[in-house]
Amino acid sequence: MQLQQFVTEVIEGLGGVVVPVEYALCQVLVPEEYKGYFQDKTELELAFDFEVAQENTQSEFVTFGSFILEQVLTIANQKAVSTLRFVEVERQILANPMKKMKELWLEESGKIEILDERSVMGVWAVFQFHITFISEEKEETSEQVWINLITGEPSESMKQKQNSIIYMSNPLYNYPIPAELNMEEAFVTAYNHVNNASEGKQKQRKQDQQLQKDIDRIGNYYKELLMESDKKAKRTGLSKEKIEEITTKSRAINVEMEKQIEEIKKKYHGHTEITIVNGILYFVPILQYSIEVLFRSKRTKQTLYYNPITKQFD
Repeated sequence: MQLQQFVTEVIEGLGGVVVPVEYALCQVLVPEEYKGYFQDKTELELAFDFEVAQENTQSEFVTFGSFILEQVLTIANQKAVSTLRFVEVERQILANPMKKMKELWLEESGKIEILDERSVMGVWAVFQFHITFISEEKEETSEQVWINLITGEPSESMKQKQNSIIYMSNPLYNYPIPAELNMEEAFVTAYNHVNNASEGKQKQRKQDQQLQKDIDRIGNYYKELLMESDKKAKRTGLSKEKIEEITTKSRAINVEMEKQIEEIKKKYHGHTEITIVNGILYFVPILQYSIEVLFRSKRTKQTLYYNPITKQFD
């Protein structure tokens, strides 16, 4: 979820008003009972882009670590604003479901027979994570993960379609939920999804060309010092004490080189901290199909769920 959308939803969930003025710039009316969170202000102008904030000096720049965002996160955690969302859909009838099912299996569909069709309630858990990558500098970002609680799998398609979802705060349909909901398992799946992506980015940093350039630069510098020290040690007529002195300096150069390389690696590698900011449950009416597939003399029964938001089968 984009930062502007998140802040807007929290403010509006409190009963406030957010009016977009232009790109990344909004005027905000905060309800009287929440003004204490914002230094007793009920009127705010918020910028969600650095250049926009510079152009509008009267606005407050909202980014990770900023005062406004910290207060919005505090409210979201304390008040649990809009944690349940009941989605309204235009149509709950799928025309020609057999055709769409065959498209799902393509050429290996075999013979499909629909045994049963009914409306059920699909449930998606949305987890908002705050990710901090700490090295010599701190880099902060946000990641949202949608988990289909019926199938237990991440849903990138729902995440992409979220801006088109119309929802209410009260239930709209009385449909059964076709599976037991395991929130703990969903959270672990979402966390692992974010963690794996973060580790991938960290691995990319380790392989960064600039890192290797810095290591090579440090290595070449100290290798030149070692070569110079070696030349000094090979001079004729040196005393035993002088040779030992040069050898000790060479060892010190090696130690310093390893220390510098280790420090530059730490600068690039760093470590990642992942924290949960909030969670939302979306209840979406979907169509459940019980089908039997005959393929190569083998019959299998399967359950498909048609999502009217993504217009796809799960």
